[in-house]
Amino acid sequence: MNIFIAGGTGAIGRFLVPMLVNAGHRVTALTRSPDRTSQLVQMGAVPAVGDVYDEVRLARLIADSEAEVVIHQLTAFGTKTGDPYAETIRVRIDGTRCLIAAAHAARARRFITQSISFVCSPSGSGLTDETSPLYLDASPALRALVEAVASLERQTLEADSMAGTVLRYGWFFGPGTSYDPKDTIPAAIRKGAYPIVGPGAGAYSYIDLRDAAAATIKALSHDTHGIYNIVDDAPVRLSEWLPFAAKLLGAPAPGREDEAAARKRIGDMRVYYLNEQRGASNEKAKRELNWRPVFPVWRAGFEALYSNHSSQLCDAV
Repeated sequence: MNIFIAGGTGAIGRFLVPMLVNAGHRVTALTRSPDRTSQLVQMGAVPAVGDVYDEVRLARLIADSEAEVVIHQLTAFGTKTGDPYAETIRVRIDGTRCLIAAAHAARARRFITQSISFVCSPSGSGLTDETSPLYLDASPALRALVEAVASLERQTLEADSMAGTVLRYGWFFGPGTSYDPKDTIPAAIRKGAYPIVGPGAGAYSYIDLRDAAAATIKALSHDTHGIYNIVDDAPVRLSEWLPFAAKLLGAPAPGREDEAAARKRIGDMRVYYLNEQRGASNEKAKRELNWRPVFPVWRAGFEALYSNHSSQLCDAV
C-alpha cells in the first residue's frame, strides 16, 4: 500500500521505514531538510521535502503520494534550533492537526500516531492499561506535556473518515537514544550523577526501537482503531534498573538523593519519572495485534546494548 510517514529519519523511523519497504509498501517520507533526502533514498523511501506546519504544501505532498495510510512519528527532541520540550509539545498539538487535515484532504483511510505510555495517572496500583486516565492534574511542570499527549490522542481517535490508531510507546532504548552507551544517561551514570531518588519507585516500561517499529508494522497489518501500549513485558523500578545498568557500564554504584532535595535540583517532572510513574501493560497489543517483543524483558535488551561498550573498554585496557 502507499504510506506517508512524518518522522522517517527519527528514532523509530530509522528502523520503521526499511521494514515498511521490505514488506512491499511504497513509502513517502517527510523531511524538512534537503540534506536528509539521500538518507531516505538509501532506506528505500521517496523523500518529500516540506514543513509539517506548511499546511498547503503538506496537503499537496500527501495527495501526491496517494497515501492510504499516514503515520505520524514526529517529535522534536533532537532539535538544535529551539527548546526540544516546547517544540515537541507544539508538534503533538499543531503538527498533529496539520497532518490530520492533510491526510483527510488526501482521502487517506488510516492515521497512526506516536504517543507515550508513561504519563498516565500514578494514582492506584498495578500497571496502567489503555483505559487508564492521563495525568491531567499533574504539577505544572508535567501538565503541558500530558495535555499535548491528550490533544494528539483525541485528534487521532476523532479524525473524520479515518480509522485512528494511537501507539503508546514506552521508554525507547537502543542505538541513538539517550540510553545509548555514548549518550547522556550512561554518561551521567558513569559520573555518579544519576542517583536513586527517594525509594526509586518510578516504574519504567522500556521498549527497544526495533520492537517499537515491528509493533507499528503489526498495527498497520491489522484493521485497528484505538489505543495500544507498545512496551516490554517487565516494567522495572528505577531502584532495580539503575544499579544493574551501572554494573553493565562499569560505573560506580548509584548514590541516593532525598526526594525534596531532588525536586529543588531537577524539578517535579524528573522526580515524577524517577519516583512516581507506573509501568504499563502490553496485553492488549499482544492479544489484538499478535505482537511479541524480541526483548520482552529489559535485562536482555540492556545487556545487548551495553555489551559492545564493555568489550570496547576491555580492548582499550
